[in-house]
Amino acid sequence: GRLFNNNQLIVAEVLQSAEVMKAAVAFLEPYMEKKENSTKGKVLLATVKGDVHDIGKNLVDIILSNNGFHVIDLGIKVAPQKLIEAVQAEKPDIIGLSGLLVKSAQQMVITAQDLRQAGISIPILVGGAALSRKFTENKIAPEYDGIVLYAKDAMEGLALANQLQQNEIEYTKTKKQETETEKTAPTAIAAKSNVSTDVPVFVPTDLERHILKDISLSHIIPYVNWQMVLGHHLGLKGKVKRLLEEKDEKALMLKQVVDDLLDEAQRNNWITPAAVYQFFPAQSEGNRIYIYSPKDKRTIIEMFEFPRQPRAPYLCLADYLKSTESGQIDYVGFFAVTAGKGIRELAHRWKESGEFLKSHAIQALALEVAEGLAELIHQAMRDRWGFPDDPDFTMEQRFAAKYQGQRYSFGYPACPNLEDQEKLFRLLNPEEIGIHLTDGYMMEPEASVSAIVFAHPEARYFNVL
Repeated sequence: GRLFNNNQLIVAEVLQSAEVMKAAVAFLEPYMEKKENSTKGKVLLATVKGDVHDIGKNLVDIILSNNGFHVIDLGIKVAPQKLIEAVQAEKPDIIGLSGLLVKSAQQMVITAQDLRQAGISIPILVGGAALSRKFTENKIAPEYDGIVLYAKDAMEGLALANQLQQNEIEYTKTKKQETETEKTAPTAIAAKSNVSTDVPVFVPTDLERHILKDISLSHIIPYVNWQMVLGHHLGLKGKVKRLLEEKDEKALMLKQVVDDLLDEAQRNNWITPAAVYQFFPAQSEGNRIYIYSPKDKRTIIEMFEFPRQPRAPYLCLADYLKSTESGQIDYVGFFAVTAGKGIRELAHRWKESGEFLKSHAIQALALEVAEGLAELIHQAMRDRWGFPDDPDFTMEQRFAAKYQGQRYSFGYPACPNLEDQEKLFRLLNPEEIGIHLTDGYMMEPEASVSAIVFAHPEARYFNVL
């Protein structure tokens, strides 16, 4: 029967209910008659080519499996050809595609084209952080002959899968329209932003490479964003900080689950945080930035070219550095941090043994420990750069990036070129702390964060697309 038709359930409770369901079924199975085709339908899941993120896909797997679907999970970095072969062999009713970054959204377009060329038109569900309903309808759907639906989260994925199997979805495909920007070639005026060019140069205390291994989890925990852990990942509705202060029962129960898991992780060394960071002399020229050797500040050792917004305010990351013509040497920072390896295997083991909440929570914790460590390292960099945070600065202000300067991660809106990760890796050599780049320029382990860091007081987040 339907297990979760209660919209009030949060992700964590859905996972706990699924655990009970799995245990009950395992207990009753010997006494039940085997009925052929007793599932609601078969779903093939995959994280697209080039992408290593699987926390969202795992959640969809658990929720669909425990709601009567037969799920086949092809794993991460699944090339279109592998997906096509699996569709032909398994004959699923629905394909589920997952991916995190801008590049993965583009990969979904290619995957849809390849599936169509192979004569496949079964419904596709897509999900992931970089995707939107608009992108799905305007970019992916026109490249496919069948239905393509966007699911904003795993619960919506379940609702859509149910509706698809009961033929309850009215679907009209939008025609592929060339947008104005696609039709017209960009005009050749070199647009300029009005980012201030006369701010002082902030000089870091040193240009050494800093490696931090064996970082105690207790140092990072204050920097962990509980809104993300309990709200975003475990589905707690509302403002987590307030709920905890008001001793909300559900919030306290969840926090306890996560705290226990953190204690266990500390005792068993499951999460092994490490970091590397370094400052480099740098200058800009148009949309380019030149990274100079820390030794002589003259030799260019790396060059980045960043896209500029096609319309006002015409921002580009290069604007946050002094230009070559200014004659002033500026500075830029880079860092890479990780929660350590082995998390995926641990989560997989727990998922297999039916400990669904722990499986999801350890992946969520690892991701947010990496984010917390990024916050901690960024703060240390601001200290060494000569503009430390005010003593009264709160963690909430930190999470909202209210400090001077900003950090930007490749593959996200201000610097969508994921290939630039390769340059960051050449500069920092994060392999030494156990982070590796995949052939799709994503970091393994999944719970890792890298960024380029600017000191400019006007630096802010923006989207170049």
